[in-house]
Amino acid sequence: MPQAFAVADAVQHGMTKRQLRNPSLGRPFFGTRTAPGIEEGLFSRCLSLATRMSRGQAFSHVTAARLHGVPLPPRLEREANPLHVMSPAPVRALRYQGAIGHQARVTPAEITLVSGLPVTAVERTWCDLAAILSVPDLVAAGDYLLCWENPKTTTERLRDAVAHYPSQRGRSALRPALEVLSPRSRSRPESLLRVALVTSPLPDPAPNFEVHLALSRRYLEIDLAYPKYKVGLEYQGDHHRQDRGQWRRDIRRGNDAVDEGWSMLYFTGDDTDQLGDLLARVERRLRSRGWAGGR
Repeated sequence: MPQAFAVADAVQHGMTKRQLRNPSLGRPFFGTRTAPGIEEGLFSRCLSLATRMSRGQAFSHVTAARLHGVPLPPRLEREANPLHVMSPAPVRALRYQGAIGHQARVTPAEITLVSGLPVTAVERTWCDLAAILSVPDLVAAGDYLLCWENPKTTTERLRDAVAHYPSQRGRSALRPALEVLSPRSRSRPESLLRVALVTSPLPDPAPNFEVHLALSRRYLEIDLAYPKYKVGLEYQGDHHRQDRGQWRRDIRRGNDAVDEGWSMLYFTGDDTDQLGDLLARVERRLRSRGWAGGR
């Protein structure tokens, strides 16, 4: 039995209505079933809906971003959200309960496979997200795609995708986002804070700035740093708290940096909801270190 299948196809292959009513079968969408034991979630929902999609159609927008692992605002990562499907013109947009259909010019090169599912490529996905995301969130998504630790694309390829993007929806957000993308960001909160800083009157921070700590004979990579003023900003995600070893290393390295004259400021995901307060705190630290205003 396949992981997911259309009811119509199952009937053609001899499956009875009684068998299709088996409560062990999942029913993510009308006219579809998933095999017993398949975990409910984004992938199984996409697998199920794919059985009802036409050739050339592909998952797009928010759904494609999630399949590619792109970090998004929490409201867009809820499992109950509808799935987005792109149809290449002139193929009619998908109309299905629980899905949002789109129709646009899409080339075969803009479609890829993710675990066997047809999905818009990362460059096209990023462009499509511009109609949904704010510029800071769009930058965070782009930073993830460029991150030097595991890059999914390049700035040049994103620029080329923007230049050839066929839609006007979201286009006004794409070029401003392009200008502040960085391959040196490791997390969405880092990106959101960096965008807020570079679009404020404050100086631009250096992302993931490496510092040699002479006293402890260690290297420290500060998430966002002002080397001239020795002010460093470090993001503390949940993994820092849940991993005892990571938590201890964070404390030790923070103390090492302070020993060598750095003023360290730590922030969490909650702080990105109050960026005005966080920027005011950064400004106070910079002014205490001699910054007199201006870039």
